[in-house]
Amino acid sequence: MIGSITAGLSRLGCVLLVLAGLGAEPLLAQAAPPPSPDVEARLAEFKTRVDELARGLAGEPGLNRLSPQQRQATVEFVIGNMLFVAAHEMGHAVISELDLPVLGREEDAADDFAILAALRIVVNTFSERVLAGATQGWFLSAQRDRKEGDQPNYYERHGLSEQRAYQIVCLMVGSDPLKFKALADEMKLPPDRRRSCGWDYDTATRSWQKVIAPHIRRPDQPKTQIEVIYGDAKGKLALFARSFRAIRFLELFADYASERYVWPAPVVMEMRSCGEVGARWTIPTRTLHICYEMAKDFAELYRDYGPHRAAFRPKPKPKRAS
Repeated sequence: MIGSITAGLSRLGCVLLVLAGLGAEPLLAQAAPPPSPDVEARLAEFKTRVDELARGLAGEPGLNRLSPQQRQATVEFVIGNMLFVAAHEMGHAVISELDLPVLGREEDAADDFAILAALRIVVNTFSERVLAGATQGWFLSAQRDRKEGDQPNYYERHGLSEQRAYQIVCLMVGSDPLKFKALADEMKLPPDRRRSCGWDYDTATRSWQKVIAPHIRRPDQPKTQIEVIYGDAKGKLALFARSFRAIRFLELFADYASERYVWPAPVVMEMRSCGEVGARWTIPTRTLHICYEMAKDFAELYRDYGPHRAAFRPKPKPKRAS
């Protein structure tokens, strides 16, 4: 099912434009303007740091058995999924801090925030690999749950993993049925659902545009301070802490948030060890928390269920002649 979308996440930094995406102009009426030279430069720098990170991990246990291409794909899968997680939590932050109405489940609204903003920015030169990487992550997570015998909890705040994956696919197809026909075919999305995806996309974009427009920062308005914190980590998590600090993951994300929106008060973005896999927006402290354990979980998911899982296994030692 996910064969063709397992390609490396080229133009990985595009998803960072999530924070700049939901502007005041009608989303369906006109194409998005191309990123400014300053934005393009930032994204190029970020992609360069990601490439340098992938090369620098060549000697790490487990990763040293991979080819350069497989190691790059692994790094980009983890970072791409973490970018989607951060965008999702930023959706919660926007809803909370800007006091936006939510008609339905907030978790679904936060997913839509991330998906629609990414689609909005790259409407002309769309690279679906970042969203496809998140789709792949949800499908692999569901596959792991089934293998480990974990039963779905229908009472959870979030949708089931496959539902969240198909929501990404549906809004992509709804935004451009012709461009994403091959993806819809691969996902075996029925024709009648594809037609309703167009309605879903139109409804979601108009709704988000209407509620977010009053909160877009004008050039003459001051930027809100966004503090960035990388907590210490020990053991296997130390590598993830060093890696995200090296690529300046939070800094670039925070820059877009402060430039794009008028926040009522300063906010904080933090990566730290949590003792569990997770990420959340904490309302009382106005802090977006992302756990290093989540990055480790994505890495293990890709190692055990991704397309290169055989390459992670040690080669069997040759048997001695008897």
